[in-house]
Amino acid sequence: MEFIAQNWVLIAGIFVVLFLLVSEPLRMKISGIEAANVFDAVSLSNHESAIFVDVREAKEMATGVISGAYRVPLSNFEKNSTQLDKFKEKPVIVYCRSGNRSIGAAGKLRKKGFNRVYSLTGGILAWQKENLPLEA
Repeated sequence: MEFIAQNWVLIAGIFVVLFLLVSEPLRMKISGIEAANVFDAVSLSNHESAIFVDVREAKEMATGVISGAYRVPLSNFEKNSTQLDKFKEKPVIVYCRSGNRSIGAAGKLRKKGFNRVYSLTGGILAWQKENLPLEA
């Protein structure tokens, strides 16, 4: 007990880190969003005709997008996501640069009634790391 009293800042820091580690996966699970790594995403695209949705801003998309991806920047997501409504029954893989912003967009799609929504773990950076193709 003396250790805890003398090192309360350290203990508090450990709890904060633990909370941060479990909060995002927990939030995804509660909202019905699944994580898909690059290989899962390729498999979903090849075998189940999943669609990709790029939620990066236009200047970020200049580095390339996944082939056939729908470009729906997060800044206009509410307004422009209506183009995706016809895909409510298909698997939808949402991605951004690193995988953080895509979770919010995926949650919005779930609220709109999309059944199978995935967030690409690691985002476009993970895709590029595996040397998978991009289009302009």
